[in-house]
Parts: sequence; C-alpha cells; structure tokens
Amino acid sequence: MLRIAICDDIPEQLDIMEKAVLSYFSSDSQEIRISKYHNAMEFLDDFEAEGDFDIVLLDICMPGMLGTDVAAAMRSQKSQAEIIFLSTSDEFAIEAFSVHAAHYIVKPFTQKQFDQAMDRVMESIRQRHSRKIIFRLVGGGIQVEEINDILFVESNGHNQKIYVNDGSILETRLALAQLASTLESISPGQFISPGKGYIVNLSAIHVIKSDYIEIQNHKIPVANRKYRQLQEKYFKFVFKKDV
Repeated sequence: MLRIAICDDIPEQLDIMEKAVLSYFSSDSQEIRISKYHNAMEFLDDFEAEGDFDIVLLDICMPGMLGTDVAAAMRSQKSQAEIIFLSTSDEFAIEAFSVHAAHYIVKPFTQKQFDQAMDRVMESIRQRHSRKIIFRLVGGGIQVEEINDILFVESNGHNQKIYVNDGSILETRLALAQLASTLESISPGQFISPGKGYIVNLSAIHVIKSDYIEIQNHKIPVANRKYRQLQEKYFKFVFKKDV
C-alpha cells in the first residue's frame, strides 16, 4: 500500500489535490491510503507518530511554517518520501529542490501536469524498491541490502566479505564473478573491480590514488593497469548521476 499525505491550509486545495491523486490511480490496481492535513504542524505530528509516507504533496506558503521547512524537518529524520511541492508561484523552486523534491507544480495545475509529476515519482519509487540484493549468509540465513549501502566486496578464499555502510560485514559463498554480474545487472556501471579480489561501489569512493582508493577509511589496492580505467569509469558514473 502507498501512503500518500496531502498538506494545504486551504480546504478547497486539499480537495483538488485529493481528486488529482484519485484520478491518477483510477486505472491502477495500486492500493493507496490518503491522509489530509490542514496545517504543517498537524502533518509533522502525524509524521513523527506514524512514520514515513511514500508520497507527500506539500503546499509551500502555509501559516506558521513553509512547506520547504516541513520537508527539511522530514529529511533531518531520514525521510525517503517523494515530495511534490505545489505553489502559486515558482519563487521557492530553488529551496524546494535543496530538500530533494521530486517535482514542483505551480497552481493552478492541469491533470496532465500532475500526472507527469506522479509518473516521475512512481518511477523513482519502483527503482528504489527494486535496487536491493539478497545475500545468502555463511552460517545460515539471508540478508537484504540496498545497493547504495554496499561499500565494497573483498574476496576471502571461497567466501566474499561485503562491507556495508552501517559498519557491518556480511559473508557469503557466492562466487566473486557471479556477485559482480548480479550487481551490474541491478545497477549498471556502479560497481567495478580495481584489482584482483575486490569489487567497489563507485558512489562510495572518497579518495582515488594511483595505487589505492579509500572508502570509509578502508584502503583498497588498485592494480597498475586498472588505475586509468577506474578514473574514467568513476567520472563517467559521477557526472551521469548528477545530470
């Protein structure tokens, strides 16, 4: 089920946004739950009590607290909600995208404009939910990890040690070549081998030197013949990501 929040201090606008949401999902089997809020504090109280939403439609100019400040408060609590701002002007667009808004819609809007924004949001949600990998652990059990949380993989004989963003280390018997292939299929271009026995997440690299790379204070050796290739792939990945 998708949890959708709508926050606007004008009741008529709440109704307009709710109708737009219902229209968007009218031909979709996706189950949704819509929560409506008349002011920013009411929304934040519910957000803190009930947990994160999947999609949040936020008016910007509300009494007492701007929508951009609401979004900043959400992000400070690690919210991954897809936020769409709605405003009568575009003067807050820069502030909106500084809190990683998915879209900015100027009122009044058409259903087509709203649908285009929602298409972007739904694609982002689909990608986020599909960018996971399941590891079968040495000693039994399985663990699911977000692709972006994997820092690097180090080969340890027949086992592979997976270093994760939270400091934990997982161990699996999956062959290194097979693991590399799986990571590539989930997120093309994001992982590369800097030398024998390692796979690294390009987005996790802090330092690149001619003989090593650094990821969260771990120094990983770079083969002489791989340095230039690593550099090229790193910059290609980073610039493509920022576009």
